[in-house]
Amino acid sequence: MNKFLHLVAALGLGLSASSCLVLAGAGAGYLISQEVTGDTHQAQVLRDVDSVWAQAQETVAGHAKDGIEVTDYPRRIEAVVDGADVEVEVQAYDLNRTIIKVKATRYLSRDSEIASWMLNEIIDDLGEDN
Repeated sequence: MNKFLHLVAALGLGLSASSCLVLAGAGAGYLISQEVTGDTHQAQVLRDVDSVWAQAQETVAGHAKDGIEVTDYPRRIEAVVDGADVEVEVQAYDLNRTIIKVKATRYLSRDSEIASWMLNEIIDDLGEDN
């Protein structure tokens, strides 16, 4: 019931804001919102920053052929995924609330398809931990 109340509250906030609310993850109780601003795809999840950071590293490493480059502060992962340079940032937003930002570029232009796919892979992997 508590997750349902969080969903209703998030839905109300999401509809009043200019963000795009994705109900698939919200129904599972971990995704609050997902949006695209400029060349960055981002999502806000109901998880602590440390677990999201660990999962993001694992997910990106699983798709990067040449490994990943990790910076702990700020929490940033850089890798080449399917020929695109991918950058993932994980930021603490609040207690048990984290923001994931993904950018991807290929041939000096943004690759929105890879960025969206990589963000969704991280979110899907977070959902499997439930």
